[in-house]
Amino acid sequence: MNTILQTLFSPAKAFQTLKRENKFPGMALIILLVLVAINLILMIPVTSKITTMMMSSMPLPEERREIAIQVAHKMRYLQVIGGLFSIAVMLFLYSLLLFILTAIAKPVLDYVKSLTLVVYSYFAVMIGELINTALLYFRGLEEIKSPFEIMLTGVNMFTSVEKAGAPFYTFLSMINPFQIWFVILLSIGLKVFTGMKYRKVWILVMLFWLILVLFSVASVWFSQTAMKKAGIM
Repeated sequence: MNTILQTLFSPAKAFQTLKRENKFPGMALIILLVLVAINLILMIPVTSKITTMMMSSMPLPEERREIAIQVAHKMRYLQVIGGLFSIAVMLFLYSLLLFILTAIAKPVLDYVKSLTLVVYSYFAVMIGELINTALLYFRGLEEIKSPFEIMLTGVNMFTSVEKAGAPFYTFLSMINPFQIWFVILLSIGLKVFTGMKYRKVWILVMLFWLILVLFSVASVWFSQTAMKKAGIM
């Protein structure tokens, strides 16, 4: 736990220690996933409300719509397990992406070190997620009128999804203090682990981050397109 806190507030020293230890970040990964699980559980009322909103707009007979809403409500804890599994897989895929980028740019960062960098840096993002959830409760869940009204920490707050469009609004939501913190931590760690020049480090990390962001934006775009074709939107 001390190493995690040190990574967040004194990253250069923490990553030097992690570089010397050079071991699988098992405990940090477990702690991170526990925080993810806590956040997913806290988000159950939010996701349930969003699911109800989405299903209420589906072109189904009222009776079938009610059954679908009830089934979704009963499966809410399974959704937590699914969400936890998805994020665990995502962390390993992010690490693979970072490994591939460094392998192309050289010097090569081995996969365990890549996973270490991603896991420890991702604590900044997780803090942001927990703060965002707290803000949702503080504002009041009754204020949620759209699935996009649950992102409260990014520059998306200066516009609306109607004005910006869902994909660009999602992109703006990713520009927030916690994502910036994540990028900074990852950059410092990559510099410590590889000895690259800072210019090369920043280019690699920004490319890595943009790929992650564009994946989220593309997911929203495909989801919106599918829902429009289904007549949900």
